Amino acid sequence: MEVSIPDLNQIYIPKRRRGSCSIQRREQIKEDTEPALQAASILIYLSKAVSDIEEKISNTRKRKTPPTKAPVRKKMLKKTEYPSTPEMSAGLRERIVEMGGSQIQLVVQKQLQHTDVSKNHGRLSLPINKLRFDFTTEEERRFLNEHDNKNKRGMNVVIVDDVGGESNICLKKWKIGSSDTYCLMTQWNALVEATGLRAGDHIQLWSFRKDEAQLCLALVKLGNW
Repeated sequence: MEVSIPDLNQIYIPKRRRGSCSIQRREQIKEDTEPALQAASILIYLSKAVSDIEEKISNTRKRKTPPTKAPVRKKMLKKTEYPSTPEMSAGLRERIVEMGGSQIQLVVQKQLQHTDVSKNHGRLSLPINKLRFDFTTEEERRFLNEHDNKNKRGMNVVIVDDVGGESNICLKKWKIGSSDTYCLMTQWNALVEATGLRAGDHIQLWSFRKDEAQLCLALVKLGNW
């Protein structure tokens, strides 16, 4: 059998494209990096989603938090004058005499303000320039002007009320604003509660001396008018 051998010069051999390896390499790199890029994109998306959720939660909490209200200041009570200056009742006067009291005098008749019955203040203020007379002696005034450990000294006095109560209360002398002021303290809140005193009530404060020496006070709540 005769075998024919083709002429090699007549055979067309396609030329290899230059750079095919680099293209294949780039495609391989692309195939290798695509999963990483996809994972990175997912992580970025999740991070943004979490940030949005946290912001929404934060805004929700802010909305739920009630706004801080400024403290409400009570309006100044409209001052009214009591139509008369009643004398002390016979019953209270007899009670004082039975205690050994004398020199009964009216110290002040006033309308109670919010600060006079406030538990936070805890005192009845008696500006000296508004009193009918200064019910303390010179020796007592000198004592009240002294200091004890940088605090003004106070003296205990007996106070009676027109509902049958009797207790000890602390009397001090303070400077409030530009006025020298006597203040009844310590047991004042308890006395307010026991006698049912309210802002706007009119009261009288009387002074007397027990056994001609010890300072005492009498509190009278004036009736409605």
